[in-house]
Amino acid sequence: MPENNDDELINCSQCSNEISQDDSFTTNDSEIVCSDCIQVCPYCETIYTTNDDWYSVGNEYWCESCWENDSFTCNRCDYASNAHRDGGTSVGNDYWCEDCISNHATYCDECDEYYPDNGGECSCNQNNEGVVHQYSYKPNPVFHGGNDNNLYMGFELEMSFGDNPDMGDYNTAISDVLELEQADVCYLKQDGSIEGWGYELVSHPHTLTAYEQATDLWNYIEACRKSGARSWDTTSCGLHVHVSRSAFKSGAHTHRFLSLIYRNPREMMKLAGRRNSRFARFDDVYKPDEWGIPQFNLRDKVHGGGFTERYSAVNTNNDYTLELRFFRGNMKREGIMTALELCHASVEYTRTMSVSDVKLGMLKWEWFADWVATNNGLYPNLYLRMSKMPSVSLSTPTLINA
Repeated sequence: MPENNDDELINCSQCSNEISQDDSFTTNDSEIVCSDCIQVCPYCETIYTTNDDWYSVGNEYWCESCWENDSFTCNRCDYASNAHRDGGTSVGNDYWCEDCISNHATYCDECDEYYPDNGGECSCNQNNEGVVHQYSYKPNPVFHGGNDNNLYMGFELEMSFGDNPDMGDYNTAISDVLELEQADVCYLKQDGSIEGWGYELVSHPHTLTAYEQATDLWNYIEACRKSGARSWDTTSCGLHVHVSRSAFKSGAHTHRFLSLIYRNPREMMKLAGRRNSRFARFDDVYKPDEWGIPQFNLRDKVHGGGFTERYSAVNTNNDYTLELRFFRGNMKREGIMTALELCHASVEYTRTMSVSDVKLGMLKWEWFADWVATNNGLYPNLYLRMSKMPSVSLSTPTLINA
């Protein structure tokens, strides 16, 4: 009886082991292989060999064709996923996966695009030579001027161009800051609290004398004003001044400085042109005693370790600065210099004050005003503003030095 040829043995093209035809497989390239040498692409279900090129996609291994044509590889984390490139999200010239978008990118409403958190900028900023950095941007500070008791100040000026600005003027104002940013004088940041189109100008720390000589900075702010930027006559813009903590010689000095400001709220608000508000509270220093009666208390603000409001007239939550937040926004050199001179004068006036001086009443406004008048050559803008204070009404704020 003839032999049954169905059981004829053949060799696997990959490992050369003998296998029966019933146990053999034919690959996409018409190779005959054994069960140990085949591999099936889970995406196209085509048979290949284990020695072919395979590419990691998610938790699977795909053939080269499917990997090239139907997978998506994130340009940030190099992770390939089971999605076509159209499933990725554009970030600049790259495409990112969903996890990277969620954790490492920011969406810009104005240009409808994502940009990376680590120093990237959205397209509407890239169209300018200068940029408006994201709110969290914080370069290393560069200090301008001599020591001056280590009294350095930096300011944050919020400005708005309104809801429908001239985009040519707006973009020019942004691009014109480039030279100042490269010189470490100031830079621009986004601020969601500003109504309409606008940004926040942040200066690097300067001494008072350095600010007096910062002609290019004042020229730039004036150019922004002529281009349509406003700060004083808006409902959302303010001016914050940061004073270096290293300028205070002791905790007692800091206490006297804060006392001068918080003991004279009406005069401080008139001088600043801004009412007591939830963004710059003067009433957060009153703590209830055992009977529930509010008592003036600066302990938490001076020593920390307790709850203290960030949105205070003076925010003391920062490690290296005290932030005076109660100034109305101002686009004029004289107005901004008034705020800087007030901060400088308040620090210096309280520097050598003794306990006896405090008991005598030297923290009262009249004493401070007399001291500023005596030193009017050092504080000309502050002195002039103080002379106009009797006519200032916060109900109908005038545009003095605005």
